[in-house]
Amino acid sequence: MAPSPQHVRAHELLTADITRASKKAKLDFRTLTDLVNTDKRYPALIPLLIDWLCDVEKRSEATDLKVLANLRDGLSRALTTVDAVGTEAVEVLFDQFHLDPPLPPINSFAVGNALLQLAVPSDFDRMAALAADRAQGSGRAAVLEWLIKQGRSDGLDIVVREIADPSVRALGIKYIRQYRPLPTGLRPSIEPYVDDPDSEVRKQAKLTLQKLP
Repeated sequence: MAPSPQHVRAHELLTADITRASKKAKLDFRTLTDLVNTDKRYPALIPLLIDWLCDVEKRSEATDLKVLANLRDGLSRALTTVDAVGTEAVEVLFDQFHLDPPLPPINSFAVGNALLQLAVPSDFDRMAALAADRAQGSGRAAVLEWLIKQGRSDGLDIVVREIADPSVRALGIKYIRQYRPLPTGLRPSIEPYVDDPDSEVRKQAKLTLQKLP
């Protein structure tokens, strides 16, 4: 299917801004795809990406929700870089989980993955609240992983509770076995999922049980 006129126009505007900022910084990037797919750093472009994500409707001139969701997805992916740590990117990424209407989980997953890379320990309370918000569905999966990586027992407790939600169950069970050191007493929370209807859940439950003391 050919891109819609709104999609084309939005990316023309974004490409123009990226090209302008890149040339000023003596960088070779021209499109959002260039940024998402590169291993090179682009610190000079982080403020532009934040501004776009913060005000994507005005910047893109788009009204189509699918076009806007895909832009938010791509911008979040482009902000998943070390040079966005300690910037306003984290605040703007949190805002993406509180849009009306909400982002589809297929798009908010990219936002969560950006937070996985950019959020710092002082963000724990907000990450914990996001992880426990089942209205976010599978889009919050990477936030569960972030909680596990913090090595805090209260974060582990949240992830264990959230595997009751089928949308994050398989990944949540997978992340649990990454916690160190794994405490005793988790088996009763995992064992019921060995017989889950979802084959991926069954697989992850068996692998996690193998790691539990």
